Amino acid sequence: MPDITDPIYASRLTILQDLFANSISAPTAAKQLAESSLSDNEPLEERLNRLWDLIIKLAREHPEHQDKLVDVVVDLSELPSPDPAEAGEEPGSEPLTIHGMEVWKDLPMLGWRFRDFWNVSIRPNSNPEDRQKAVSDIINTNKFAALLTATDEPVFASFSWFALVTLRSALETPTEQMRPAEPLEAWIPAAAAWIETLGVEIYKWDEEFESGPNVGARGKGGPLWDGKHGFCKGRWELWRKRFGEISRMEGELAEGMVRAVRVKPSFIVTENSPDSSCFSCHPPT
Repeated sequence: MPDITDPIYASRLTILQDLFANSISAPTAAKQLAESSLSDNEPLEERLNRLWDLIIKLAREHPEHQDKLVDVVVDLSELPSPDPAEAGEEPGSEPLTIHGMEVWKDLPMLGWRFRDFWNVSIRPNSNPEDRQKAVSDIINTNKFAALLTATDEPVFASFSWFALVTLRSALETPTEQMRPAEPLEAWIPAAAAWIETLGVEIYKWDEEFESGPNVGARGKGGPLWDGKHGFCKGRWELWRKRFGEISRMEGELAEGMVRAVRVKPSFIVTENSPDSSCFSCHPPT
């Protein structure tokens, strides 16, 4: 992961620090970040990746600033596409693009960089400090992704996959089969972040992810789900029941996870909750 104290990040880090201090607005910060990124001499792909790396790293390490970072990313997506010559690229009449994505409209490669940050595993033998940092990284990365998704901006539509895989990791494997690298203490709060942020909106999703020999099975289920490779009400019901089961676990770890799911108590299935037939007809409130 990048070291944002490296001088190559200095100008953009200063802009974001000014944003956090309320010295500048999000639209101003977005414009300045774009200008700073385009003025570098490195290849365009590297310039954009550095910007995304900085934003995601700050969102993970300083979750208190995530709302402002969401605003600045949305504002970046609304900037006009720069002239290729302005970015040091070959002049042309078309908007500046990279990998088929338009700068800034499509936020090129942000999703790719997000996936690199999102793929965090916890080393079973890591020391307590490193373990806690990894847990926090998983939770905060998912919270930031959820906040971006909640903007309903089309550019973040693909982020629903992060929600699916997080809920799958947290809730579709029996607890006794969970891998040490994917502990419940990380994935339950991460899943709860999606429920807290988007709530019933996830219940309404019905996206199905393509599967096959050439594309894999991005939306497949864990051991407890063998249905649709995507979102559906039946899968939501499974997640809801699993949250309820985990909330009733005994022990200190379970108590910490219960604190996470309490953000949406109506999501949890308890002994007094409506049965599945009732739930399938009525979304949670």
